[in-house]
Order: sequence, then structure tokens, then C-alpha cells
Amino acid sequence: MAAGVGVSVESIDLEARRIEELSLNASGAFQSLVYDGWLLGFRPGPTKRLRCVNAFYSTSLPLAEKVDYCVRFYQSVSLPAIFRILPFSQPPELDAYLESLGWSRFERTLVLRADVLAASQIPAARDAVEIVDAPRWVEVSAGLLDLGGDALIAAVERANSYPLPHAGAIIRYQGEVVACGLVKLEGTHAGLFALSTAPAHRRRGLGYAIVGALLAEASRQGSRAAYLQVTADNEAALALYRQFGFARVYDYWYRGRASER
Repeated sequence: MAAGVGVSVESIDLEARRIEELSLNASGAFQSLVYDGWLLGFRPGPTKRLRCVNAFYSTSLPLAEKVDYCVRFYQSVSLPAIFRILPFSQPPELDAYLESLGWSRFERTLVLRADVLAASQIPAARDAVEIVDAPRWVEVSAGLLDLGGDALIAAVERANSYPLPHAGAIIRYQGEVVACGLVKLEGTHAGLFALSTAPAHRRRGLGYAIVGALLAEASRQGSRAAYLQVTADNEAALALYRQFGFARVYDYWYRGRASER
């Protein structure tokens, strides 16, 4: 969705804020501190949106003071200081201020949305897709997702303790999981996460089958809208998602100092 006739910027921002809240809820065990309307995520790992500043809500403190506090906080937890810039980031001048300090912009990401009922009715080869409970999904997909050791143990624990409905989809080849994806449900929304296909098995329609199966599961459980996130330069994934009617709602990017990204 983009701003245009009959669609206000405010309504887009409201939807963007809600999707962001759903996405953070779907992350499970989101470690964060609340600092004057900003969420300071500090869960170590590859997912940057869980270890960055999410400037969601209204603020009252001076901007320079807040940024300095965040820099010192992330130093204390041995993580790089990264800000995620959203359409509704507060205050609105945050992005320009960080740029004036020399913080560079990187990894633009698109947030896409689709109608679940319409998308789930698009023909897809789902026969080879297994829908499994999330803890089991984590265990069998660990190799494909490069999860091992403590990271795998923590992921299984999060899947077991997650309070909302969720399910995984997998495709096996000769007993090995070669494609996977996860759906997490909250209210009438379904988020698609961890969509992955082994390099040797790409361009065979496996990703299409996984997305179709997850949307069918979301529809079965009463979801009406689906959302996902994809980096703006991932043309192959964007082409796949367009087949199911996914369209851009908004985008975001990160700001970080060159030595810390």
C-alpha cells in the first residue's frame, strides 16, 4: 500500500505501527528496555531488529541526550549501537540527526502485506510440504537455518514458551530438510518468518510451496492479513511474494556507525 487517493499518511503509519508491534511480539522473548518511548532491544544474534533502537513512541528528552545514552547502553552490553528508522520513528528528525553525526544508512527492508484468503486460494504445489509444531520445526530445520549449540537450545525454548499460535512448514529431500518457513498468528494477522531454501534446491518452486502452505494454514486458523519482511535488493524473493499478492506497506532501514555495523 502506498499513499495516494483516499489513503492518508496517518492511516499508513497506523498500520505500519501495528505490524511492527505484531512482528516484535512474534519474535518471542524480545529482550528490551524502555527508554523515554524508545525500545532498546539487546538480544544477541543475527536479527538486527532485535538488537537495535526501535524509536516507536513519543519522547520528551533532548535528542542528543537520548542518542548518547543509547551509545553507552549498547557499549555496556557489548553490542553495536544501531537505530532502525521507521515511517513513524520519534522524533521525526531522528534520521536526519543521525545522518548529521555521520551514522550511515544500510539494509533497506520492505514490509509487505497480502490478503490471506485471496493468497491462500492461489494454486500451489503443497503435497510435499509438512506442517509441524514449532518446537519440532526448530529442531529439524536447524541445519538449514545454521542453528547449533546454545543458539539451537535457546530457539527451542522460545518455541516451547511462545504464548500465541504458530506452526512451521518443511520440505524434505532424501530425509533432509531443504526448505522451511514459519507462521506466527496474532488476532487476524499472520506473520511469515524464516523462509529459507537450501542453495542446491533453489529455483525448483520449493519456496513457492512453503509460502502457499503457510498461507493455507493461516487461513485455516482464521487469519485475514499476512505480513513479512524482505530486504529491498532481494529480487528473487520479491518476485515470489508478488505471486501471492504481497505488496509494500512501508519500508525501514538502519543507521549505524561504520565501525559498528
